[in-house]
Amino acid sequence: MSKKILFKVLVALLFVAAAVVWLLSVLMPEEFENINLAWIIAAFAGVLGLMFILRGLFSKTIGPAKKFYIILGAVFIIAGVLALVGTIIDDKLVLPVIAVVITAAALLCVLAVGGKKWDSADNEKVGYKNYYERKKEEEERKAKENK
Repeated sequence: MSKKILFKVLVALLFVAAAVVWLLSVLMPEEFENINLAWIIAAFAGVLGLMFILRGLFSKTIGPAKKFYIILGAVFIIAGVLALVGTIIDDKLVLPVIAVVITAAALLCVLAVGGKKWDSADNEKVGYKNYYERKKEEEERKAKENK
């Protein structure tokens, strides 16, 4: 099983788990009396956000894709925080929590890419030879072969 399908299966299982918990909270309200839709959305968005952040940190993709996954994960975490506004999070704490999530996501973007350019040209690599140098070596090699 490839890593890409593993992530997709986990996301699908997360959707199924959220739907099942919501269904159980409707069907058996006495057992799930403390669970409401806001808690389900917050847990779903938080776990989905963490999954995207981990994918951005540990995937072997190009830099912009890593940054996209981390930012998308941060957006899901912010959605989870917004779902909890009014339940356990006061209105005055919303903006500072969002600011912490955004700045942490920016830091993780820098750490995930490692400060490297993802699109470096060949002539910036060590040992690169331009056209004229390669042509000269080729002519010297042909001259040796002809002797």
